[in-house]
Amino acid sequence: MKTIIIIFFALLSISSCKQQVDEEKTPPQIIGVDEDAMHTNPADSMYFINKKIQEKQLRSQLLKKEGLIGVENSIPAIQGLVESKSIYKDADDYLLDYTYPYLNERIDPGYQKFNDFFAKNYLNTERTINEILEDNEIICDTLSIPRFRDQRIINYKLKSAQNNLISILLYKENYYSGMLHSTYMFDCINYDSKNQEFIYFDNFFIEGSEKMVYDLINKTIFDKRYTGDVYADCWQLSADDFMIYKNNFVISENNIAFYLDDCIICPAYTGEYKVVIPISQITHLIRSHHKSLLL
Repeated sequence: MKTIIIIFFALLSISSCKQQVDEEKTPPQIIGVDEDAMHTNPADSMYFINKKIQEKQLRSQLLKKEGLIGVENSIPAIQGLVESKSIYKDADDYLLDYTYPYLNERIDPGYQKFNDFFAKNYLNTERTINEILEDNEIICDTLSIPRFRDQRIINYKLKSAQNNLISILLYKENYYSGMLHSTYMFDCINYDSKNQEFIYFDNFFIEGSEKMVYDLINKTIFDKRYTGDVYADCWQLSADDFMIYKNNFVISENNIAFYLDDCIICPAYTGEYKVVIPISQITHLIRSHHKSLLL
């Protein structure tokens, strides 16, 4: 009986967002098949391959979401101070589902500054709808599939509400037509409720500390990547991206976590978005008048 050998490449490129990352290649598998395989429609084979990739990605997507939802809120001291409000818009072409934080102005009328800022920057649903309807460019993980409803889901995790520090992780989950699964984007909001001031990188860290914080973030990624951690497929943060995302940090317990969007330091399928640095390693870079806010 004549044997036909077909060589399959075991490693398929799943994500287009990771570039030039050192990875070990899985050797090609050699699989024996019968002669009927010669008459298999290549389109059918590609369908099953794509289906398996899609199933793997969907499983990965569930794990990504579970990991994000599993990030616990800082429950103590939040009751009555931070309330959750919602916006829900369901249309033929899009779905908006927002759950967002609102500071109780009955406790302190000065909280209106926070609420106005949030409404202006995140609750402009008309602008969001226009962005969704006009957005035809898919950045990563695209597939040629029929269009479906675009969706944007906003939710948040309260990381700190103690020592006059309100630290919030805001995450946006986007489902775009033509994408295999959703993408995640993050904003971090830090607010000094006593002085009614927003906290940003430049007024939280000492002057000229960008390079030191940047190096510390990349050292953390490097250490995790080469210790068999889940960052094995990730790469270091570029200087340009650091300047874009340097304000994306939240403070909780004994850590400061920098959050980065999909495909900035890791492929989308990994579900890794943050770099966590112990406060003990970064205290010397924090301005003295802000150290009282740390837990």
